[in-house]
Amino acid sequence: MNLDLTAADKKDRYKLLMSSILPRPIALVTTQDDEGRVNAAPFSFFNIMASTPAIVVLGIDSKSPGVPKDTVRNMQLTKEFVINMVSEEIVEKMSLCSSPLPAGEDELQYSGLSAAPSIQVKPPRIAESPINMECRIVEILDIGHDRNIVIGNVIHYHIDDQFYDAKNGYVLVEKLGLVARMHGKSFYLRSHDIFEVNRPEGSSSLR
Repeated sequence: MNLDLTAADKKDRYKLLMSSILPRPIALVTTQDDEGRVNAAPFSFFNIMASTPAIVVLGIDSKSPGVPKDTVRNMQLTKEFVINMVSEEIVEKMSLCSSPLPAGEDELQYSGLSAAPSIQVKPPRIAESPINMECRIVEILDIGHDRNIVIGNVIHYHIDDQFYDAKNGYVLVEKLGLVARMHGKSFYLRSHDIFEVNRPEGSSSLR
């Protein structure tokens, strides 16, 4: 079977890609508007693109044609955001943050998550998240079809002490319990079953 995605129905194209590019990390993004009101929303069109500089990318669609989501609107206003990684302990609260609340209503309060102060940006980080990354906007690209690609520079990094080996500089990945998006609207993947494959000497890293 082979399919021409340029000719495929929008819904079919979405289902094919969402069921093939797996698993996808989840960024629970906190932003703040120009009145200081906090917004929190999860996105799985997310990944790291470079480490020097530290660049992350998000794909965010619009609420409706011509109406950006609060996350993008806040990013355009303040040029800042925080990525909060999602562990099993907060996955259900993360899901509540995707509820269609009125603009300006606090998803953190609604979901039972707690705001903690950031250091270099104004939007707060989420206290219950094991890792938080403070970011500044590099560019927001309008790619048409009511979708934006957000490029951010991670300028400050937080990790809960229990998940970091400070002596050796290692993140204790096995203890983090991060989750990822799978197919459909409601399927997720735990990160318990980690295995190692030795790479040839001199090869580039997959990390």
